[in-house]
Amino acid sequence: MDNLLISYLAAVIFTFLFMSLMWFWGKSRDNYAVIDVGWGLVIAGVASILVYLGRGNWIAKLAVLVPVWIWALRLSGFLFWTRIRTNHPEDKRYTGFRKDYGDKVHLKMFTNVFLVQGFLALLLSVPFYFAAQWDLFPNSGALGPNGYLMVLLGWVLFFVGVVGEAISDRDLHKFVADSNNKGKVCNVGLWKFSRHPNYFFEWIIWVGIGIIPVLSSPEAILSLFTPLFMFVLLRFVSGVPFAEKYSLLSKGDLFREYQRSTNAFFPWFSKQK
Repeated sequence: MDNLLISYLAAVIFTFLFMSLMWFWGKSRDNYAVIDVGWGLVIAGVASILVYLGRGNWIAKLAVLVPVWIWALRLSGFLFWTRIRTNHPEDKRYTGFRKDYGDKVHLKMFTNVFLVQGFLALLLSVPFYFAAQWDLFPNSGALGPNGYLMVLLGWVLFFVGVVGEAISDRDLHKFVADSNNKGKVCNVGLWKFSRHPNYFFEWIIWVGIGIIPVLSSPEAILSLFTPLFMFVLLRFVSGVPFAEKYSLLSKGDLFREYQRSTNAFFPWFSKQK
């Protein structure tokens, strides 16, 4: 219990300080979309703290720390390179918040956006805590509390998710960058099979990370909370609903037709008209 309290106290302090710096960066640039860059990094930072303070061996710690840093650097790097570095206009989600928050925009951006996302990062950290207490030995066999079966399966799912998300992001970025596609709906590549393949493969990444330590102890079944919670966030809270709202506003009937023919989240073949 002492280890749990110390680990999460350190993670909470780091999260508050990191999100405060991200808020200040966004305020100074007058672009609060920098939080999207910080999202991956704050999760990786929390994971690093929990892993560093854990009692487990270095093999178990690297089993979760390596994938989360690969994910964070790819996602944050892509968003910084394509949106922040190029002075891309602030995401419509945040311009909408500005209208809602009025004169208290800076304070409410800090409390309702940056600190809330920091809190969500802490909620998603369950697999990192359990992996940090784990003694994982490759020569102990595939099954059992020290087995490596779920590590291998988790890494396979993780890489499927990373590759799929990278392809989705590339296809969308290329489509939007082409001036001939202005006002059109991106339905090329993986976007033919899902209206939000980037969110789907993001979820696959977290399924992979979540199952890695699941057999390490009876309590580690709680690691499955992370992919379940991420699915709810992406599908019903901050992912698909926000994206669909603004796509309908900007593309109207074209997007409605896309909704009728293409699954929202799970990839599948287009529905017959």
